[in-house]
Amino acid sequence: MVDGGHLENEEFLVKVPQFFHIANEKHITVRLSTKRLVKHDSVEGNAEFDAVNRPHYDVSQKSQNLKIDDNSKDVYQLLVRMSYGSKAQKTKCSTVVDSNNLDKFWQDYSNAVKNGMSGLIKKKKKKSKAKNGKTHKK
Repeated sequence: MVDGGHLENEEFLVKVPQFFHIANEKHITVRLSTKRLVKHDSVEGNAEFDAVNRPHYDVSQKSQNLKIDDNSKDVYQLLVRMSYGSKAQKTKCSTVVDSNNLDKFWQDYSNAVKNGMSGLIKKKKKKSKAKNGKTHKK
């Protein structure tokens, strides 16, 4: 496990088909989410989470006057979460993906999700011809 209770990327990719298989059997929803990983500082707290006491960190206010530096050297990790069920019976797992592994992970993840969503594809029923075999022309 990665720090913080997250699975390794390979372990997570093994769990994806399992989650979809169980969810398809039980006819329940699988929830998928991705976001940038923000490390929580339990001692000092995170300024970006406290917009009431630190309004200058409020993203909605800063974004209006924000000028982006083209030469940003910050490297962020991606948090990928997956869950099914609700409340007490919720089953969930997550993984953290480094930016240098993102392309390979994203390809494997998208293939696993597409394969798991096989229940969404419904084949079109062909219209049957008249029973006596006659067709009417207009």
